Amino acid sequence: MSPPAHAAGEQARVVDVWADNEEEELARISGLFADFPIAVVATYQDLPGRPLRRTGHLEFRDDVYRVVQSRRNLNDQCEVLHDRTRAVRFFQLVLALLDRDGRVATGRVWRFHVGAPLPADDRLLLELGVEPPARRRLRRDHIGKALVKCRAVRNNAVTWVTCDGADDVCHLLNCFYPPGVVRDVYDRVNFVRNSRSSFPRLYDLRFLAEWRTLAGEEPPLAAAGAAGGPAALLRGFLALIKEPTFEEQMEGYNGILYGVGHLDTPDVVNLHKVNSEELQTRIRLQFGACKK
Repeated sequence: MSPPAHAAGEQARVVDVWADNEEEELARISGLFADFPIAVVATYQDLPGRPLRRTGHLEFRDDVYRVVQSRRNLNDQCEVLHDRTRAVRFFQLVLALLDRDGRVATGRVWRFHVGAPLPADDRLLLELGVEPPARRRLRRDHIGKALVKCRAVRNNAVTWVTCDGADDVCHLLNCFYPPGVVRDVYDRVNFVRNSRSSFPRLYDLRFLAEWRTLAGEEPPLAAAGAAGGPAALLRGFLALIKEPTFEEQMEGYNGILYGVGHLDTPDVVNLHKVNSEELQTRIRLQFGACKK
């Protein structure tokens, strides 16, 4: 997601955060959430990910072997998501803090260069033909501790926005939990429960652009999605959040993410505490979409 423009209409300045300046920048961020309660997050891999444990199966057809993607249930899909994010040793986490008018805090977007600072990492970079950076990367748990300390998580007053759904959120959750805990919590129900616990107001812009409401109406950000690009989606969301009916329109969207199963199953719907009539509507829409 490109850095948003701040009040003057200029592109926000990207501030790179490494181990040597993390304390200063995290302290700067900690006092901003009261006035800039919309946190836009995006993650990017610095390097190709390692092979996953389960990528499919070999099938012999037309005299050649092909890798065929295994058909997975939603728990399997969530486990692959977990494997994918844990396999990324080095990544960038981009954070922009906005107010309801879309102004960017201090005109900055923070780009955290994350990765465990181990000697083996430098060898891995050399094996991949990548020159190790001159500055050391910060540890992911430092970001998690800072966000918890300044009450940016588990806080209904802070709205978190993502455009890449479950991948971004899984990277964020990995910042909060030790690796041993994360390994034990990778089924879909627990992932959704932990996401909603840490981010009570969490919205996936792609989901808002493509999925209809519980009543079968057009997606809230359908027009912005047609305009193209994450920037248009973010502008559409900032306009949507100022509407009086925002909370009503968001019924059924909060905490639903791309990457852990696009269809709403009863276990996830129940987490939204919808009533039985809404549940039946959601099921009808689900099976209606499957038949097309």
